[in-house]
Amino acid sequence: MLSSQVNENLLRSLLILCTIFFYVSPTLAQDSIFQNKKISHSFYITANTGDSKETKVLEAITKAAKNDKASSVLLLGNVTRENGYPNEQGEREAVKSFLRKDLLHPLRSFSGKIFLTPGENEWNRDAPQSIDDLESFLQDNSNSEFWPDDGCPIERESINDLIELVSVDSQWFLEDWDKYPKMNSDCDYKTREEFFTEFKDDLKDSHGKVIIVAVHHPVMSSSRIPFFSRITGASPIHFESNQQKELRGKLETLASLFEDVIFVSGNHRNLQYLYNGRNPQIISGAAAGTQPARTKGDALFTSAEKGYAKFTIFEDGSSAVQFFELNKEEPVYAHSIARERPTLDELDIEYADMPEKQVSSIYTPEETKKTHLYEWLWGSRYRKVYSQPIEAPVLALDSLRPISEGGGQQSRSLRLINDSQNEYTLRAMRKDPLQYLQADVVKTNFIEEFLQNTIAQRFVADFFTTAHPYAPFAVNDLSTALDIHHANPKIYYVPKQKGLDIYNEDYGNALFMLEEHVGDENKEFKTFGSPDNIISTADLLLKLRETKQAYVDQEMYLRARIFDMLIGDWDRHSDQWRWAAYNENGKTRYEPIPRDRDHAFSKYDGALLPIIKSAVPLLRKMQSYDESLKSAKWFNWSGYPLDLRFIKETEWEKWQEQVKYIQENLTDEVIEEAFAGLPKEVVDNKDITMIKENLKKRRGNLAEIARDYLEYLQEFQTITGTDEDDHFRITRKENGVTEVVIQKEDKEIFSKTYSSEETDEIWLYGLDGDDEFVLEGEADDLIELKIIGGYEEDTYHFRNPRKAKLYDYKSNESIITNPASRKWLVDSYDINQFHYLKRKYSENKLMPVLDYVTDAGFTLGVKDIYTTYGLSTNPFTTQYIFSAQYFFASQGYELNASAEFANVFYKWNFKLEGRYSSPNYFINYFGTGNDTQYDRDEVERRYNRVKLEQSSFKPSLVWRSDAEAFFSIGPTLETVQVRYRENTFLADVFSPENPVFDHQLYAGGEAEYFYENKNNPSYPSLGSRLDVIAGYKQNIDENNNEFGYLKPSFSIDYPLIPSGFAVIATKVGGTAIMGDNYEFYHAATLGGNRSLRGYRNHRFNGKYSFYHSTDLRTALGLIRTDFIPLIVGVSAGFDYGRVWTEDDATHKWHNNYGGSVWINGFYALTANLGYYHGGDGNRLTFTVNFKY
Repeated sequence: MLSSQVNENLLRSLLILCTIFFYVSPTLAQDSIFQNKKISHSFYITANTGDSKETKVLEAITKAAKNDKASSVLLLGNVTRENGYPNEQGEREAVKSFLRKDLLHPLRSFSGKIFLTPGENEWNRDAPQSIDDLESFLQDNSNSEFWPDDGCPIERESINDLIELVSVDSQWFLEDWDKYPKMNSDCDYKTREEFFTEFKDDLKDSHGKVIIVAVHHPVMSSSRIPFFSRITGASPIHFESNQQKELRGKLETLASLFEDVIFVSGNHRNLQYLYNGRNPQIISGAAAGTQPARTKGDALFTSAEKGYAKFTIFEDGSSAVQFFELNKEEPVYAHSIARERPTLDELDIEYADMPEKQVSSIYTPEETKKTHLYEWLWGSRYRKVYSQPIEAPVLALDSLRPISEGGGQQSRSLRLINDSQNEYTLRAMRKDPLQYLQADVVKTNFIEEFLQNTIAQRFVADFFTTAHPYAPFAVNDLSTALDIHHANPKIYYVPKQKGLDIYNEDYGNALFMLEEHVGDENKEFKTFGSPDNIISTADLLLKLRETKQAYVDQEMYLRARIFDMLIGDWDRHSDQWRWAAYNENGKTRYEPIPRDRDHAFSKYDGALLPIIKSAVPLLRKMQSYDESLKSAKWFNWSGYPLDLRFIKETEWEKWQEQVKYIQENLTDEVIEEAFAGLPKEVVDNKDITMIKENLKKRRGNLAEIARDYLEYLQEFQTITGTDEDDHFRITRKENGVTEVVIQKEDKEIFSKTYSSEETDEIWLYGLDGDDEFVLEGEADDLIELKIIGGYEEDTYHFRNPRKAKLYDYKSNESIITNPASRKWLVDSYDINQFHYLKRKYSENKLMPVLDYVTDAGFTLGVKDIYTTYGLSTNPFTTQYIFSAQYFFASQGYELNASAEFANVFYKWNFKLEGRYSSPNYFINYFGTGNDTQYDRDEVERRYNRVKLEQSSFKPSLVWRSDAEAFFSIGPTLETVQVRYRENTFLADVFSPENPVFDHQLYAGGEAEYFYENKNNPSYPSLGSRLDVIAGYKQNIDENNNEFGYLKPSFSIDYPLIPSGFAVIATKVGGTAIMGDNYEFYHAATLGGNRSLRGYRNHRFNGKYSFYHSTDLRTALGLIRTDFIPLIVGVSAGFDYGRVWTEDDATHKWHNNYGGSVWINGFYALTANLGYYHGGDGNRLTFTVNFKY
């Protein structure tokens, strides 16, 4: 009795203590977080205020912030009602009234800054103009900033010396740009890729600060999302849509490359704090009706109550987040966020003495030691030079201090500054393979931590040895001899030292290159030409578009580009250039400043690379340096877009002048002297000797090289007007000549004559403004013209419309004076918007095909894909595919060919498909019915094989969407010839005279809809796939076979735990034959890897079929191997199904069970070995990736 009372009292005391702890723990946590810390700035965060019928959250924020000294409010989207800020005056006035009353009034006494970010509501009506108008209204009536503005994607603002705010309009990314003819008209960034580049640049420029990324849609969330929304992601507004997955993946991956980046979002209507080990995510969208969320996995806190978040940054760089629910004074959750970047005091660095010189190498001898077989396969390259020790001067950072870290594709670098505010770049000679893989190969998942110390990392590090590490330093003197602006990189050994400050952790005790930074802070440097300013390529392109008073010095650019070809520098993309600006007589002339000569004099030997290039065309730009170029087209792939913009007016005579200038000024003496300045340990190396010999020989071949490239460059041309009103006069002349003249305000700003012997096609862009196009003249042998009006209302006078087609927005009020003009008026952003990277080109891929199927044995083949890209793509302009496969088990073969032509109607392609299988091609036949007999021990496998010769032809219209969906419809034509063979099941069932062995010819039609949304093709843990085929066939030969068919299938992958390491995958499918006159080879069948995996292919044959397959897949763990990280797992599978015939009375359902062992190579490829037991016995399967 006493014991019971003691236990009861103890329990009561524990309950009281737990209750007290629950209520006071937020206060204790808050006191702990804020103890002895000075606040730099606080942000009050909420969203979706436009969807709320009350203002309590905003009032609570205003009340909580009344004593703050430095604070701001972040309103992260949906500040208007659902219909946005419409242009219609009556509706707009209603929205203004709502904003004054329910948004601005509750915040009237807030003393800090208010930052607003667009959401889906703001884009719902009349965007992007309405967003610009909304911005003006809010800023005129409050102390607020609406960012990003003008319907553009990104804006950056310094809050103070410690904090940077990067505002992102995620809805801009998710929108269908075809709906907005004015899309991006006022934006610097015209593509989604440019946005991601700017986002990375903003993070890089903000490095060293606490970076807050304010974005409406979160990159992580634990919200409870409706089941079908999760698995289908059918709309861009769904969290698991392909569009959001791309946005989330790239933003989070880019942020993971930098320190102290925190995401704050408001699309999900709840309160959440998540942390995935890299980037914190704060969600505060609980101003309106809320949605539930789960506290699990990365989600450390969730609440479905209305409230807001307060995010505080302290002066030491650490921060804290607090979540407040309405009617509660204290936070319901508080969490501190440690500063990621260390201080110098926190680093345990040993500083050695600094001699004047130090011997070092880029790689160790062990890293460059390879077998003879490896070198035969992958080449010897310049591998041994990388492990050659050299003596380099030691750099002490006495007068230079680091200010930020670079964000290059391959190299780690620091930006340094001196007391005169001149900046320099310190770049590691050893490139970072993980940085390259993350930046160029895997952009939507953070992989650096998984690929540490793997073969993948070592392989890329070895591939870097294709570039000579020291030869590019000779380019300095070569450039000087040609009067080409350049930096002056020098090699130093940089020890760890106090001057490196916090960067000692990742830099020091290695060889580095130091050079002047090519930027406007160094514009007085003579090596850059002492210009008035230095700008980037992106800024230059904007200035060229805005006015013809800005122009590129074609002579200097042409010289620089021919020099690129001379030294074999193929990596000349837009970021490899800066531009020296000279203001002269009211105009601005820009001269090029080439940067980063890493790929000059490269060496790509070995047996495998030429084979790989046949399947990966972009690798063809990597050409070994010798006396000439193998392909001017592919070598200049990276530089080609700028060449089209900057040297389109130059004739061969101008090229000859520059070739002659280079040949005369780049003498043997200049070359020898330039290379004599390399480290003494490599200057007499045989590789350097070979480079010099090839340089002199290529100098002699320079005219031929330049001529080859000019001829390729002339085949296709783009011509642009300005963003003002332009007049285009295009005149057709005799002998295939076309003259193009552009005038602005009666002043000629462009004039060029083109010959059809040199030029096949010209694109003319009017850009912005009310432009006028006059096409006149009668002649033959015409150049194909594509005239794109662009924004505003354009006028087209096509007096001779032959071989000319105009493109404009359908919603524009264009004037077309000649009804015979060929035109395509569609609201297509991709077609009507100019971008310098868009080009006309073709590529060919040749790939081997190797497969194994239990019934068919090994298959060996080849597949060739020839694709063209032009003005109108979906996603290409034309594509031709041919494949041939040989089946070893039957000695049969199969040929497939297709041709697809894009946009015969907008977003509808025309496709032709053909197939032929040889007489030895086979299928299986075990009889018709659900209860057919088969004893694998009594008969050979070949007994049930039916050999048949087939051919088919299918023209169709194909609709394609950006969301992995397509719909096709068209007629079909098919021939079938079944072979009669003795001692087979078919011979036992049918006599040789049976019509089934006659030649059969079928005509009909077929339609298919396919949609897929999976988070990973090789190991899907969430998503779905829908495929529905419906058709009709009729025998148009002697027999009267006639039937329809329907083949639907639907599969789901769903995670059982947040990590996705345990997944349930299920698929249902079947076939229905409508009509009784069909042959067995057209019947509904079951069996094989795609239905009943424990049975042979086509094991059951009937009029109707149904199957249901389910797998439970579990990853056993991530194994870090020397090769690549591997995920090893097992699966347990169960399938059941049956077929029906008209007279089938059986109620039997067939089933099989089994499992598989699978290995996934870092989410790229899965090898799946399965073993299943069914009614006929056991069956071993092997598949690449999962079949559902």
